[in-house]
Amino acid sequence: MLTWENLFGHAATKAYLKKNIVEEKFPHAVIFSGEEGVGKRLAAEICAAALLCENPIDGNPCGVCESCHLVSARSHPDFYIVEAEETKTSRNIKIGQIRNMQSEAALRPINSDRRVIIIDGAELMNKAAANCLLKTIEEPPSQTIFILLTASRASLLMTIRSRCRTINFDKLSNEQIRDALTAQGVEEQEAQRLAIIADGSFGRALKLKDSGGAQLREAALDTLEKISRKEFSNEDIFKAGAEMSDWSREKFAEFLTHLQKILRDICFLEVSEPHNFDLAPRLSQIKISERKIFLMIEAGAEFHKRLNSNANLRLLVEAYLMQIRKIHRSG
Repeated sequence: MLTWENLFGHAATKAYLKKNIVEEKFPHAVIFSGEEGVGKRLAAEICAAALLCENPIDGNPCGVCESCHLVSARSHPDFYIVEAEETKTSRNIKIGQIRNMQSEAALRPINSDRRVIIIDGAELMNKAAANCLLKTIEEPPSQTIFILLTASRASLLMTIRSRCRTINFDKLSNEQIRDALTAQGVEEQEAQRLAIIADGSFGRALKLKDSGGAQLREAALDTLEKISRKEFSNEDIFKAGAEMSDWSREKFAEFLTHLQKILRDICFLEVSEPHNFDLAPRLSQIKISERKIFLMIEAGAEFHKRLNSNANLRLLVEAYLMQIRKIHRSG
């Protein structure tokens, strides 16, 4: 059921959106800006349900009318979602998708007094798609509301940003994510670990829970500890390559991200609280010079890019591990 009670955190933002719905002052075009997984999509769908609801209650969809059921099932004729399409190397929104949306937006509402269109991942529109959308926002069809969701507002055309009201969705606190996870039955210590790794994103925390994200962070730290002690042999690297070759590219990218964050934590451990603050005692035992840390981070960024190529994953894993080991062993 789509209800504001199901959106964790964001109390002030929820109150603002509900007020605009109640007063019928919801903007014709709005940007929900914030990191992936902080609740933008859920908030947009709740707004759509409330705006299309036959009997909204204080800015909340009633949850029982036909419109509410149709929005929940994503089959409401006046509710339209544009999402990025996956390719082998990227995700993007193409001009054809925006043109299809425009055709829908031009039609008169069928079940409700208005239409609501969500564009999820608006920063992923190519230039042609973005310019096509701009024309629609400049001269919006009557009774149509556009909600653009983005994790990178700066990537949107300035002309689009200037014609939309922006509502920011901040990161959630570790405590909010921990409590939300424990409410779903996650053991408290594990929930605390996942909350730290998730970095303010409840959606990311859920993915980490399902994919073993805490274990992946442990594998990244264990790898770096062995390299720092010069215990990582060629045999270890080939063994790791064989094991990781069964991973998806997304999983290896996540492993790289954990290792990059751990390296940054080690570098700034003495001047600021580490991102992985629960690992601080172990991080303080890893002795790698600042120069070598920066070189390792650069190597990690380069291998992140190589993941978008068709290169063999096992060879990429082995090459990356050999590279950061070589950096550590260099003079």
